[in-house]
Amino acid sequence: MKESLARRFTVSSFDLDPRSEARLTSLAAFFQEMAYQHASRLGFGYHDLMKEQTFWVLSRMKIRILRYPAWDEEILVETWPCGLDGLFAMRDFRITSDKQEVLGMATTSWLVVDGRTRRPVRPSEALEKFREGQDRPFEEKLQKIDLPPDMVAVGLHRIVYSDLDVVGHVNNVKYMEWCIDAAGQPALDRRIGRFEINFMHESHFGEEISITASAARSKEIYFLGRRTGDDREIFRAHLALDPS
Repeated sequence: MKESLARRFTVSSFDLDPRSEARLTSLAAFFQEMAYQHASRLGFGYHDLMKEQTFWVLSRMKIRILRYPAWDEEILVETWPCGLDGLFAMRDFRITSDKQEVLGMATTSWLVVDGRTRRPVRPSEALEKFREGQDRPFEEKLQKIDLPPDMVAVGLHRIVYSDLDVVGHVNNVKYMEWCIDAAGQPALDRRIGRFEINFMHESHFGEEISITASAARSKEIYFLGRRTGDDREIFRAHLALDPS
């Protein structure tokens, strides 16, 4: 069953990077808003799940940007569900310009979590009907990111109020922001063409996250975030910089 939702966004001044183009994190925030809106229309939104004391969490995401939209540019963001993969509910995205140019795409997997136990529960089987007839931006499935051995410490982040979302844990876009900040000068010199992230465990206000990263060989950088209190993995990420 084909089902999608599209909405136009205008790239505002607060969405911009030093090139006067949309930040990757701004585009990811558009994806997050679209996922919320569409799930709500389908009867699987935040307020629907909260009636059962459950909520959605983003588990994995892969983004490919072909061209970053510019300041004041109007873009169309479209999203659609793609059925279930075990406990994961799949959802994809596409960004197009007003000239029908594909600017970027993303694929995501989501878990439904019990608000009392903080453990995953099986999503509604009704989502399975959206598997057929939907476009898929990537051929390969989302996988756990393999990390290289040469990871080194690049920083510590203590979680503050502005990192938190509506369910009280760190918002997924914030993890992306930490990684891009940790990438440093390479992320200023070159655009990010691909970004992939695995969200392993929740993190909360006041916790400290240690971030390690690989050397920027071949313009690819890997990241690992661990909670300092118990050394638990919180996220893994990988970004690839465009050659020009």
